[in-house]
Amino acid sequence: MNRLTRLFSRHLSTKLVLTMLLMIVLSIAVTSYLYYQDSTRIIAGNVRESTQQSAKQSADYLSLILTVGSDMSQQVFRDATIQKVIQEEASGNLTVDQKYEMNATVDQILNNLMYTNSFIRNIYLLKEQGNNWGSGLFNTSKVRRYTLNEHEWYTSVVNNQADELWLPLQLDPFSGGGENTELVLTYVKPLRNLRTMETIGAIVINLDGNVILQAIDRIRLGRTGKFFIINNKDQMMIDPGPEQWSQQILDSAQWQQMRQMNRMEPEFELDIDGTRYYVVTRLMKQDWMIVGGVPAAEVIGDIQKIQHKIWMYAVILLLFASVISWLFSRRITSPLKQLMKQMAQLEKSNFTVLTKVTSRDEVGQLSNKFNSMVKQIERLIQQVNMVESKKREAEMRALRHQINPHFLYNTLSTIRWMVKFKQYEGAYNGIAALVQLMEAGMEKKGPFISIEDELDLLDKYMTIQKFRYGPNLKLQITCDDSLKAVQIPRMLLQPIVENAVFHGIAPKEDGGAIRISIAASTIREQTILITIEDDGVGIPEGRLASLLKPSDQPNSGMFGIGLNHVHETLQLYYGPESGVTISSKPGQGSAIRLQLFMKGGRIHAV
Repeated sequence: MNRLTRLFSRHLSTKLVLTMLLMIVLSIAVTSYLYYQDSTRIIAGNVRESTQQSAKQSADYLSLILTVGSDMSQQVFRDATIQKVIQEEASGNLTVDQKYEMNATVDQILNNLMYTNSFIRNIYLLKEQGNNWGSGLFNTSKVRRYTLNEHEWYTSVVNNQADELWLPLQLDPFSGGGENTELVLTYVKPLRNLRTMETIGAIVINLDGNVILQAIDRIRLGRTGKFFIINNKDQMMIDPGPEQWSQQILDSAQWQQMRQMNRMEPEFELDIDGTRYYVVTRLMKQDWMIVGGVPAAEVIGDIQKIQHKIWMYAVILLLFASVISWLFSRRITSPLKQLMKQMAQLEKSNFTVLTKVTSRDEVGQLSNKFNSMVKQIERLIQQVNMVESKKREAEMRALRHQINPHFLYNTLSTIRWMVKFKQYEGAYNGIAALVQLMEAGMEKKGPFISIEDELDLLDKYMTIQKFRYGPNLKLQITCDDSLKAVQIPRMLLQPIVENAVFHGIAPKEDGGAIRISIAASTIREQTILITIEDDGVGIPEGRLASLLKPSDQPNSGMFGIGLNHVHETLQLYYGPESGVTISSKPGQGSAIRLQLFMKGGRIHAV
């Protein structure tokens, strides 16, 4: 939302286009809403009327099927031959042949009765004691494994607790030789001996479950809706799917309330888990009820499709209107966009860019003012760069004037020491080396010098120090040939080497070595790493933190001045990413690392 608000507020063309589109969308939305309301009322009424009529026809048809089951049980119960067999079996005076003949007779009667009606799949006469009879693929071994007395439906009938029972849609457990049996709706009635009126078992009438499912499947209720049948206790008797979707309706509070008040309407709506359902009910003759449910949105699905088409046509119209609006707004905003592009270049410090808007209106006048502003800014920046350049040169001269007396002091101190101990030849050679060193320093002008020349000055400086400390003082230099021509600030390495000599190696009796390594960084591009290591006495841990303090704060004497000079020089010319890092282990030596970040792919010099 915030992004859309920014877009609307920043672009004039967006305002024009969105205003026009908003007017079109508002008109289409009002028209679509009014059409949707009227169409929904008309079509939904027709759909509901058709569904109710289909539900009534299916309820009558299913009632007929259920009546067939109860009528067939009465016909079996009153069959004289079956009653005769039951009474003769109860006497117990039958031979094996007589029992076989009687069983065959009963089975034949049950098969004949089964074939008289296409709704009936099986007829069974089941008893816990004695013979069991059945039609079709009746399997007596399954009956024995079933253990009738362990099932409530059988004991309820045999013990005269119920005169009839209907079992929910199920797979027939008593037919066939395998596990895959027929889908049946079972009606159970007591099997009695009419002479004694003793209940000896149960009459089981199995109705064709597939025919029943086809009867309720013919009622179409949306795409996902379906019908099911419940008894007067809300027990699910017939359902086309094992997932028991309809159980959601039976569990709803609104359904239970209507059941308790005995005010079940032919059609109503239920809110289930946030979804509105359209429900149709129809009573059957057996006091059962056929119930259908479907999301209410599906009842008016065709209307929604039409509404979607309206919006599809609206989108096409909006696209066409957008193109027209864009072309119109472009004639107004194009000069402004061109000016914005030039301003973006100005943000990137490109001061040579000038706008080319030639119109004489307010936008053209703004363009001329912009060009004048760019020229003025360019002049001011040149002046600032010149002032900053002179300022950096003055700062570097001040740093060099601070370090030069220190260098001369140490060098003359060394020559004085040699004269005192009558090392006249060494003093002479030292003065000669100092003269050469000073001449080499005076030959160059400007604050920068090549790495190769800086290393040559270090070699002359070490010549002077060897007269004092002897040949055991060594300088080892490793430098990539490709870096020798790179320009670095003058006197960058000499203060560090001087500190290594006087504070690291001089206190040792057997001399030492200073190693200088100059190479390009393998970790970060455009960076040169210079490492100066010595094997001297090291730097006390308490002094490390104070060595790189700013020059305007107290530091560690002349030792600190040298390192400060190098650190401030690097940051002055190469930015805050460059500088000096120090590491030292007392008694083992020190390592000074210089990092020079090459701006723009080269060493930056003022």
